[in-house]
Amino acid sequence: MVKNFIVILLVLGVACGQKNRRAFLPYVPGYNESMSVTRILPGKLDEISGLFYQSDGRMAAINDEEGTIFFVDFKSEAEIQESIEFGKKADYEEIVKVGNDYWVLESNGDLYQVSGPGKVNKYKTKEIKKTEFESMYHDQANNRLILLSKDHKEADRAILAYAFDLGSYQYNGKPIYEISVRDIHYHTKNSSTQCKPSGAAIHPILNKLFIVASVGKMLLQCTLDGKVEKAYRINPVKFQQPEGITFAPNGDMYISNEAAQGKATILMFPFENPL
Repeated sequence: MVKNFIVILLVLGVACGQKNRRAFLPYVPGYNESMSVTRILPGKLDEISGLFYQSDGRMAAINDEEGTIFFVDFKSEAEIQESIEFGKKADYEEIVKVGNDYWVLESNGDLYQVSGPGKVNKYKTKEIKKTEFESMYHDQANNRLILLSKDHKEADRAILAYAFDLGSYQYNGKPIYEISVRDIHYHTKNSSTQCKPSGAAIHPILNKLFIVASVGKMLLQCTLDGKVEKAYRINPVKFQQPEGITFAPNGDMYISNEAAQGKATILMFPFENPL
């Protein structure tokens, strides 16, 4: 009887240990967590708040409160290769590249178009009031940037998506779609779940929107019009403060973490199409 009890405890201990090592719960189809790679970032990127994959492991990143774009080589231990200064101290949250231009999002919705050193245009949002943003992605099919709300007066009801047209350089003052908080609760089976987007990107193979949330420790998979399809819990041990997500053209997923109480990191998960 005692031996059986000990065996049960050992099995439970192994199971709990495996669960604690998991990055996502449940597993994200197509991603083999055992093949993941973690890079520790230099101190200059302790507050990394946005990440964009360019090519061959090279990424553009921004640091909260610092108006500088940093270029990081993931293959060479995530070293900073160069940088471009584009603005004064502010609350910068996200970065994407469209053509030859980098677009940086400020938390109030203002956008910075950075074409090179000293070549910066700023677009202020006057149409969207009292809304905080941390995530933005490029909607290539419609030639626009999509900003996802983190906080607003109806944040307990929905995440709001706003568009910035890259042809007219204008905002649409009304949400183009909403992500229902009730749908998030349904998929997490928890009516008290919080989900405040801190990064977003379209998967290049699946053509789905992936959203990472530091508040709520969650990864969402949605349709491009905001319907929640899947919700994954993320391990706070591996993702102490996830602030950015980006994909390589082959579907490899990269998620960045601010330092918080440890070291800032980028985690890479290789993709194998499950379809």
